[in-house]
Amino acid sequence: MPGWHLSLLTLGTVTMLVGGWRALRQRDIKLLLAYGTVSQLGFLTVVFAIGSRTAALAGLAMLLAHALFKAPLFLVVGIVDKQTGTRDLQKLSGVGRAMPAVAAAGVIAGASMAGLPPLLGFVGKESVFAALLELAHGETAGVPGWAGWLVVAGLVAGSALTVGYTVRFLWGAFASKPGVEPTVVRAPHPAFTVSPVLLAALCLGAGFAGAPLTTAFAPYADTLVPGSHEEYLALWHGLGLPLLFSVLAVAVGVGLFLVREPLCRFQARTALPVTAESVYRYGMRAVDRSAVEVTGSFQRGSVANYLAIILLVVLALPGYAAVRALLDGGSDIELVGYDRLAQPIIGLVIVAAAIATVRSRRRLRAVILAGVTGYGCGLLFLVQGAPDIALTQVLVETVTLVVFVLVLRRLPEYFTNRPLTRRRYWRVALAAVFGVAAAAFLMVAAAARTATPVSEAFPDASLDFAYGKNIVNTTLVDMRAWDTMGEIAVLVAAATGVASLIFLDTRMSGIRRVADIPYPKGVEKQPTRPGRRVWLPGPRTLAPERRSIIFEVVTRLVFHVIMVFAVYLLIAGHNLPGGGFAAGMVTGLALMIRYLAGGRYELDEAAPIDAGVLIGTGLFIAALAGLAPMVVGGVAQETADYYLHLPLLGEVHLVSSIFFDIGVYLVVVGLVLDLLRTFGARLDRQILRAEREDDSVARPTGGVH
Repeated sequence: MPGWHLSLLTLGTVTMLVGGWRALRQRDIKLLLAYGTVSQLGFLTVVFAIGSRTAALAGLAMLLAHALFKAPLFLVVGIVDKQTGTRDLQKLSGVGRAMPAVAAAGVIAGASMAGLPPLLGFVGKESVFAALLELAHGETAGVPGWAGWLVVAGLVAGSALTVGYTVRFLWGAFASKPGVEPTVVRAPHPAFTVSPVLLAALCLGAGFAGAPLTTAFAPYADTLVPGSHEEYLALWHGLGLPLLFSVLAVAVGVGLFLVREPLCRFQARTALPVTAESVYRYGMRAVDRSAVEVTGSFQRGSVANYLAIILLVVLALPGYAAVRALLDGGSDIELVGYDRLAQPIIGLVIVAAAIATVRSRRRLRAVILAGVTGYGCGLLFLVQGAPDIALTQVLVETVTLVVFVLVLRRLPEYFTNRPLTRRRYWRVALAAVFGVAAAAFLMVAAAARTATPVSEAFPDASLDFAYGKNIVNTTLVDMRAWDTMGEIAVLVAAATGVASLIFLDTRMSGIRRVADIPYPKGVEKQPTRPGRRVWLPGPRTLAPERRSIIFEVVTRLVFHVIMVFAVYLLIAGHNLPGGGFAAGMVTGLALMIRYLAGGRYELDEAAPIDAGVLIGTGLFIAALAGLAPMVVGGVAQETADYYLHLPLLGEVHLVSSIFFDIGVYLVVVGLVLDLLRTFGARLDRQILRAEREDDSVARPTGGVH
């Protein structure tokens, strides 16, 4: 992106200078290090923003050096604070003599921060100065030479400030100060000093490891543009400008420390009334207030407004990019009308159903017509040769249609009767424009491919890696199993959130078995033989006018067939259309049939289990199936296959990823069960309660009528 070089170089340089300048006047040694950290982060930002091989090598060295010297320095501050009770450098005196090991660790780490040899900080800073010279000589694209020299001057000045506040820190924390009483120091436990001493030793040892570090960092550094010569990490690069810059920074830094008192008074006199901290706090308050105002203006509970805002943002940003792409390369896009004659016919049906949906005044009709568009998409997938996706589309559409119908019981039969307003026409126009934009997105995205699709290797990988012939299923549970794991985890999180909003305590609180429910009034109890279980007992809890004998008979005929079909899809999905998701949806449809035939009590009779238990168990099994191969020396999500010889069935080919599919299956079944109990059983109770209240109002208990 144009300008990013100069922006990052400028911001990083200013941050280094401001942080170092502020660190020079701090009395709290921890606050001094904190401002020093800000300065060092600006320094690292500049180095990594240069974008050359030398800068990348130097940046990694400085990043490692920063970790190795800043960690012991903060640990040293903690020990000093703990053992003396203060961090004020004007009150600390003689601490170095009382804690020599801690002081030695602090001096070594501080010397590395200041860039003194033979420490890693010096090695990294020498390479940084070499990268800055490449920048100043115009070897980095996008940065003029004058800007490069300004950055060089800024970083040399920042390095001098680093030396200045480092010496101030070491003097303030450990030196004996004239006129200051020696600080009372409690001897630290030896275990306290181990960590800073070890890290400081690494700062020293890594300074002599330039060649191994160059080899270790080369794979990353070699991905960037090389400079005029092959740079490497070392303690000695010969006499040159980088060494001169280091000497200059040390000399100026020591001078800044020597004039520390006049410098602090000068900083106090020239301090601006408006500090960066106050500007930041004012900006944060303004952002918070703006967020409240914007939220109050747009978040008004209107789903239509929310959707309109989302669509407008999509049209304004990606839509603009799509228009530009079409204008620049639209002539290169090749459009094919159709591959098979059935495709335009199905497309016309989808378009007609979509138009009829938006023109329908009845909610139920609109839902059914919207379902036609979904089933039409499934047919398009099938015609295109994707039976797995077509099966999933049809199952999802069926479940969605049933859930919509259940919800419609609590909504008015018709949409609003208000006359059409201008807002309605604006919404129609927005929907039409967004439809055109979606088509443009698809055309641009399909025509923008330049690399070979990774999916071309999927057929071979499906057989060699996943031992299956169904590429869709092997992709989901083998080749990209971690993606599927993330998706079902999000599904579990969403289901848990919805359940927490709907169920007051647990999902199990509303589950009741049919045997515990008394017969409704007007229904004669049917005698049963002892020990005999009545299948489909739920309908006996319904009033006669609510029962459908035909539907009950059909349920008895098809339920077991559907469940067997679900098991078949689960097992056969690795080589044929199916899989855990499709099997879970089919099982969910079987539960829906039981619910529609016998009501909410029949649903509890069919699945007397907490839906959350199913969802959690499914996620656990999927995770366990992914990690289990590591127990036997494999890698996560690795697949193994087995051949079993079973009587009557013959040879059966099984793969270990079936356990992952079983986890997906349980998650989907639990989700559908949650939907049925939420929009089915819960709404049933609400409707029954409302009917009882209406009956009590219609039959007053007193008075003459």
